[in-house]
Amino acid sequence: MTEKTVTVNTPLAKTFGWLHVNGTHLPAGESAPEKRLAIACGDEKILILNEAVRLKAELEDNAVFRLIQVRYAEEESRAVNDIQVTCGKDAVFEWYRVILGGRATYDNCSVTLAGAGSRFEANIGYRLEGEELMDMNCEAIHTGKKTESLIRASGVLFDRASKLLRGTIDLRRGCAGAVGNETEDVLLIDDTVRNRSVPVILCSEEDVVGNHGASIGRLDEDLLFYLQSRGIDNASATELMAKARVDAIIRRIPDGQLRAALLKED
Repeated sequence: MTEKTVTVNTPLAKTFGWLHVNGTHLPAGESAPEKRLAIACGDEKILILNEAVRLKAELEDNAVFRLIQVRYAEEESRAVNDIQVTCGKDAVFEWYRVILGGRATYDNCSVTLAGAGSRFEANIGYRLEGEELMDMNCEAIHTGKKTESLIRASGVLFDRASKLLRGTIDLRRGCAGAVGNETEDVLLIDDTVRNRSVPVILCSEEDVVGNHGASIGRLDEDLLFYLQSRGIDNASATELMAKARVDAIIRRIPDGQLRAALLKED
């Protein structure tokens, strides 16, 4: 009997099948708790979660919603996130996603900037070791005028870890004046890691701006030599540089208590 599966993290625009980035098949029946939120006009809400979730949120005009999700290294279960957010006029949604390990993490975050002047910012930090896996789809869909999006990711891969990040900025007809940006900084520690970065900009409107850039590479030999000349051994220097990648995202977390705890233990 064939095992039933579901497809997660399907990107807005598909590409060559042999790249294996057009979605991921998982066993059916695994489902995270479902949450529905409605943020009223002018209200602000912050939500901190340490578990996967199926979330649908509607932000009315001028609403602000900050979602903070942390996944810790000792978590062995498979985590499957699905976040769907729609923003009204001048509404703001900020997603802070910190992955410090865990056997397998699958995240989908899809944000529709429907109202004029609405804004979406994603801050994604990750540290993966051993056989850990991260599979993510993050998309900003611009339909309202003068909307803004920023997808920012920074992380490090050790051992045989695997990471796939699909980041899509979709500038649709009618979103004149919209601006979308995506940046990623990936540090590859070992030759056996697998990194896949898939930045995509889709555009059907003329008066818009879309940018993406990525820095993917290994430790700078000159920097390592400098640190070693100051009495820092190779292992400590590697750890210092790896920690800096993730801390760059953690420092943006708006909750001071959680931010301090993560900076101390990560």
